[in-house]
Amino acid sequence: MSITFLRRIIQTIFFFLILYGGFLGLRQVDISALPFIEPPPGFRVEERIEPLRPLAGYGQVFDTYLPSKTCRFIVQEPRLFRACTLHFFSESLTWLTPLKYLLPHILLFLILAFLLGRFWCGWLCPLGFISDVLGIMRKYLRLTYFNLPEALQSFLTKFKYGFLVFIGLVSLAIAFPVFSAYQKDLFIIGCQTCPARILFPLLGGKIPVFYSFDSPILILFSLLGILFLIIFLMSFFIRRFWCRICPSGALISFFNLGGAIVKEKDILKCTRCGICLRVCPVQSKNIYQEKEIENILDKDCIRCFKCLEKCPETDCLKIKLFGKTLFKSKFK
Repeated sequence: MSITFLRRIIQTIFFFLILYGGFLGLRQVDISALPFIEPPPGFRVEERIEPLRPLAGYGQVFDTYLPSKTCRFIVQEPRLFRACTLHFFSESLTWLTPLKYLLPHILLFLILAFLLGRFWCGWLCPLGFISDVLGIMRKYLRLTYFNLPEALQSFLTKFKYGFLVFIGLVSLAIAFPVFSAYQKDLFIIGCQTCPARILFPLLGGKIPVFYSFDSPILILFSLLGILFLIIFLMSFFIRRFWCRICPSGALISFFNLGGAIVKEKDILKCTRCGICLRVCPVQSKNIYQEKEIENILDKDCIRCFKCLEKCPETDCLKIKLFGKTLFKSKFK
């Protein structure tokens, strides 16, 4: 079994679990797509209430958050999971939620992120799966893909971290009275601009709220959300395009180095054939360029392990979990 085939199986399982896993629950409540501009009913920053308490009517099987995209706007209720971790941090900052309510979720996130890093992006994220499906469609239509210029690739890498910081700062700022007039417009801005907010309800058979012209701020974020959706759909032509600017991926990427999963390169066996660079869906150059450090994982690597699968040199590349070899390259 090839690594890619195994990855496709796991991606498919998690795609259906996350999007339709609510059917595992005991009760079903069919709701319309929620307006992305509205804070939850009873939203009051000054009460410092427990996160998502007002959303108790929206059920889920597991009352927790995943590092990958699992959206609060999935309309099938109960959902399998509550939302993604980026949503959790954004909303918790806005509500100035007491730390005692946050610790269990933060601890779970740290464990999952440490164990897998951006493995969540390459193997478990539904948006990543849809991106790969678009790539498969392109392949069967015998269309070529496009690589981004190095300057644009570098800009997008910086942009995703800047956007992550921006989401955090805005989420925190609207918690204070001086910005109270903008709370409705800027609430969970990461969700407002996320392609999952539009795609997941559509896949659930509902029409989401695409845009709002109620205020200049909402017009701006409506346009930005549509732009990000277009960027995501451009994965048909540019491999994993959205992954290169995804703020959730940026959040997880800090755990890509020094985590439980390690990708090692035997520098003496590397012939610099360039195959690893050509097959990387996010155009990461680290694996090709590194000449000294054995662990070649970087923040951009989504751990699809395509490089290892295609490497023609036996034992040149190895994937290890807690020091135990899981996969290694071999001569075809």
